[in-house]
Amino acid sequence: SIKQNKFGWAASYQDGINSSGRSIEKFAQSIVDQLLASKKVAIGFECPLFVPVRSDPLAVNTARNGEGNRSWSAGAGTGALATGLVEALWVMNRVSENLGKCPKATFNWLEFIKTDSVLLWEAFVTSTAKGTGHAHDAEIAVSHFKDSLPNPEKINAIREPEVFSLIGAAALRAGWANNVKILSEQCLVIKP
Repeated sequence: SIKQNKFGWAASYQDGINSSGRSIEKFAQSIVDQLLASKKVAIGFECPLFVPVRSDPLAVNTARNGEGNRSWSAGAGTGALATGLVEALWVMNRVSENLGKCPKATFNWLEFIKTDSVLLWEAFVTSTAKGTGHAHDAEIAVSHFKDSLPNPEKINAIREPEVFSLIGAAALRAGWANNVKILSEQCLVIKP
């Protein structure tokens, strides 16, 4: 939680400079600064950004394919989901406010490369990959994302045939998307 100083962010810029911090306001402004400089921006949030849609009632709230023993529906996953989702929405709203317009969100790497859009992805930092704090976790996720370039989709950790995109709902609410189809689109999951 932000109030308890448990928020962290990290960035790796195209000029080779890295930065990190614990202020959600500075995080949002760093995104604005990059967008104003016409830089490509990919934002990872460390919380479940989508849930599986399943027809089997016994599998409705089971782990996503690739989660292993860190299910989105377990205690830590649900807490991270609720906290992270409202933080993601706040960031999107603040970016739009400071930028003076709403960027276009995408979950698709090729669309991101070809268009003026912001890639939203899930950072899944658990267990032995965890750092010494939230900003360090963010640095680990960003480093792993950067190492996966030029094709981060090759290391996508979770693949579900049908999803309900919570980050898609946040993007719709923030004005970063206008097509409800985004609610059925899975984002990239980077798991160091």
